[in-house]
Amino acid sequence: MKNLSTILATLVLVFAFMNSASAEDWKVSATAKKKLNPYELSKKNISTGKKVYQTNCKSCHGDPTKANMLPLVPAPADLGSQNFLVQSDGEIYHKVKVGKGAMPTFEKTLNDESKWMVIAYLRSFDKNKKKAVVTKAVVNPEVSDVKIELDIDSEHKKLKAHLTGLKKDGKRAGLEGIELSFLIKRAFGQLDISGEEAYTDAKGELLIQFPTDLPGDREGQVDLTIKITDEDEYGVIEEKRVLSIAVPTNPKNPLDERAMWGTRANAPIWIIASYLLGVIGIWSVIFLVLFQVFQLSKMRTKS
Repeated sequence: MKNLSTILATLVLVFAFMNSASAEDWKVSATAKKKLNPYELSKKNISTGKKVYQTNCKSCHGDPTKANMLPLVPAPADLGSQNFLVQSDGEIYHKVKVGKGAMPTFEKTLNDESKWMVIAYLRSFDKNKKKAVVTKAVVNPEVSDVKIELDIDSEHKKLKAHLTGLKKDGKRAGLEGIELSFLIKRAFGQLDISGEEAYTDAKGELLIQFPTDLPGDREGQVDLTIKITDEDEYGVIEEKRVLSIAVPTNPKNPLDERAMWGTRANAPIWIIASYLLGVIGIWSVIFLVLFQVFQLSKMRTKS
């Protein structure tokens, strides 16, 4: 028995090693390695790449440089580590595109621009590439009490956010060049309606067009959250509103339908039937066993 356990343990380790080696054995052609990121390492591109990363990569790879990856075998790489960033842009692009093993392919999930934006974001953690980062020539004053104010033009369905901070002289000043995210709460997440150029102007203002065909509840209401996209500089700054600006609809709650994700009352009939038959079957076996025990006891008493 001891020998059998040793053999099984050895086989498990061998298979784990083989899977790990297979997953790490990336073959990237010399031509692919020579590819360079066609997009500059600007503040805007890094911020855009961060959005894509958080949506598509963070769940497995965690936060860059934090080593808080998902505990898988083989373990996902920390994409902000220098060990990973020694690779060329072309190597990283190739791996994101084709995938391997537990790493999915993003060839059709992300367009080329999004892939390169992720690489730009990762390069912002590369100590050897720091000097290549092109920052926007905007210097905002040192402020506290940063907040977002919102003006709503319901007639034309336009939203204007005003981002300000309190200066040392007690006056409020607009903050320029800060990316904002306009997020609408939906059934299974947040819908970003910010657009591509969601940066505040010299007055700290940002005007966006609310989607004219976006459905709301029966009264046309939606839950809106406006927040600073990159929380590193000012922390978590957000403003929440309930807007009566969407298209009034009578939305269907997916939990009201009979489905696998439905509530107990709305579970599929076959699941309910299987459950009841299972319960009846288990209790029938229990009663049968008890009855047989009782019969045996009765026969013993007679004898």
